[in-house]
Amino acid sequence: MGKHRKKRPLRLLAAAAVSAAATLGAASCLKPGTLGANLNTVLHILVEVGALTLAAAVLEARGLLRRIGIVFAPLVRFSRLPASVAAAMTAALASGSAAALMLADAREEGKLGRRDMIYGALACSPVSIFMFNLTVMFPVLAILKTAGMWYYLASYLSLAAMLLCVLCTARLTAPCRGVPPEYAAAGAEVAPWPQAFRHGLARTGRFLLRVALLTMPVLLWTAAAVQHGVFDFTGKLPAGVRDYLPPAAWTVFAARFGGMLSAAGAAAELLKQQLLSTPQLVLVLLAGNIINGVIRTLRRGIPVSLGIYPGADGMLIATISTALRAGMTLIALGITMVVIHYES
Repeated sequence: MGKHRKKRPLRLLAAAAVSAAATLGAASCLKPGTLGANLNTVLHILVEVGALTLAAAVLEARGLLRRIGIVFAPLVRFSRLPASVAAAMTAALASGSAAALMLADAREEGKLGRRDMIYGALACSPVSIFMFNLTVMFPVLAILKTAGMWYYLASYLSLAAMLLCVLCTARLTAPCRGVPPEYAAAGAEVAPWPQAFRHGLARTGRFLLRVALLTMPVLLWTAAAVQHGVFDFTGKLPAGVRDYLPPAAWTVFAARFGGMLSAAGAAAELLKQQLLSTPQLVLVLLAGNIINGVIRTLRRGIPVSLGIYPGADGMLIATISTALRAGMTLIALGITMVVIHYES
């Protein structure tokens, strides 16, 4: 134990040196005048992660997350995952990063195995995406009306299918074991407020350091890759796909990269002029979800996950989560294409 503690400062110094070198290298590859905006993104991530991690850690130490997590308890029990996953899913209602930090911390403390941590992270993903979508859903519904309703119905059914797939797979692959210790201790000791805050500050500091060392260089390198056209593959779609939709649809597809509200604004006028049908609009928005999901994972999901989860688990979780969501969205997209085919 003593030897490991002596090695810890050396590892930290080595990690800081590698991170600094990688950050400087990435900064030198960025286009002039863009470094400030990217550093601002990193700062925003650190502030968000810090605040929500502290809040989640204090609530967890006080036992409040376990009480709220009763909503997710039946789902977690069905999947045969530990009860701490239900608490993480509750935290995911506020922030996916806070949920990820709870799972990674439980893994580090030996409360969760690697398998349970990965399944827990995959179960939290659709919950956090659902809450993120809610922030813009009502303005979009007001603009697009019926088309918006069909789009969100398809999106949320895809997320529900994704969650069901994760929970069923976790259940089918669960090892034979008794009641996890977390269930037995669900109503056990509650830390006093001062101790809860100390616990929260310690956890927050530990993870902020890890996130800063890993996220900053990876995010800056990704930004540099985007600026140099590494991910410019959206214009290289097969001719059959380009011919399937009217030219007006590609206006909405391009606007989708500026966010749902900008896409809704463009689509409303096209629907009004009957240049686009409701199924065609739903198809474009679902396709935009897949492309946006991949780009968001490359630009932010992987850098943040690598900073939170140990080893290569962050890359694995981000990749599987994105692939699962894309797969479920593809099914919804296929159904929409069938509707368009029969309409025409």
